[in-house]
Amino acid sequence: MKIFYLIWQYLVAFPVMIVSTLIASILVIILSPIFGSRVIGSVIPRAWGWFFCKLFLLPVKVEGRDNIDPKKEYIFVANHQSLLDIFLMEGYLGHNIKWMMKKELSRIPVFGYACKCAGFIYVDRHSRAAASSLSKADSVLREGSSLAVFAEGTRTLTGEVGPFKRGAFILAHDLNLPIVPVSISGCYDAFPKGRLWVRRTPLRLVVHAPVLPDASADSASDIARLRDVTREAVVRCASPK
Repeated sequence: MKIFYLIWQYLVAFPVMIVSTLIASILVIILSPIFGSRVIGSVIPRAWGWFFCKLFLLPVKVEGRDNIDPKKEYIFVANHQSLLDIFLMEGYLGHNIKWMMKKELSRIPVFGYACKCAGFIYVDRHSRAAASSLSKADSVLREGSSLAVFAEGTRTLTGEVGPFKRGAFILAHDLNLPIVPVSISGCYDAFPKGRLWVRRTPLRLVVHAPVLPDASADSASDIARLRDVTREAVVRCASPK
């Protein structure tokens, strides 16, 4: 059975995914100026993420989606197990989200520009431009979209949840917006960093109750509290398998 799944991946799934990603990117680039990045940057990536999980025959279980209001803005903070996390979040979170992404991804031909057209935010982690990225995130949130962030900043190499960076929590405190912890599990076992094939493993997405900032509290202590509470919630349900 495993050999047939590998054959399916290399002969069908991966080629189809490359072509569909190119088509989705071109559609975003063409349609965003017409219909706006808020709509196109949500609808097409959502279909793309759902399609990927179906194409690779990955079972998906979603819990806690009733914890969020589709009409409200949040900052979604998730752990980062593998590249599959993006498809899982896009396809199954069920919310209009814009990603905060590392600037290096902007160099990918067509796809990088499509992400910019979709309203996603590139973060330069190695320069003072990070402050500018936070300003752009502020604008996105004020326009009615939510943000999605992998607070670890990079994929795990062990399956365990790493330390969370402060950026998302600074933004939540400054804008008085709720953080929604999101636990991802199964993606590490299915497609860890460095592996060239996908293992058919059940994926699980757990959406926790929002964590509210305290605008009246000292900023440093409130940011630390938001980070600690969020990470505790994420770790609780984020196992490699």
